Amino acid sequence: MKILLSIFLGISFCFPNYGAAAPMEITTSSDHLKTQYDKYYYYDFGNVRVNWSEYADIYLKNTGSHPLHLRGVFIQGSAFWAWSNCPTWLSPGQRCLTRVEFRPWTNGYFSGRLRFAFPDGNIYVDLYGWGDRW
Repeated sequence: MKILLSIFLGISFCFPNYGAAAPMEITTSSDHLKTQYDKYYYYDFGNVRVNWSEYADIYLKNTGSHPLHLRGVFIQGSAFWAWSNCPTWLSPGQRCLTRVEFRPWTNGYFSGRLRFAFPDGNIYVDLYGWGDRW
């Protein structure tokens, strides 16, 4: 049993940690974007081991009664990556997913920004996290 535990622990330290942080849902509509040009949110990944990864699922939902035109999804920050399945047009009630990954390469504080771009404004999610050598 001790041998199996040693093997498991040894293997788990060789692979990056793809832990999931708590998901976030952002709701908006075309009417809401016209009256409130830009919206700001933030997401804190907390402490993540250096050279390991943690990801957060960020959902965008159209709560309006008209389709929502999304020009693009953009990510900034040297320790952040993103993948999105958001279409160009988001139908009423439709929701799409953007997965943001935080992968610090050194000790210290990191910041970044996720942007959902619309013709009438933007939704920004400011991203934060700390790289730790445990």
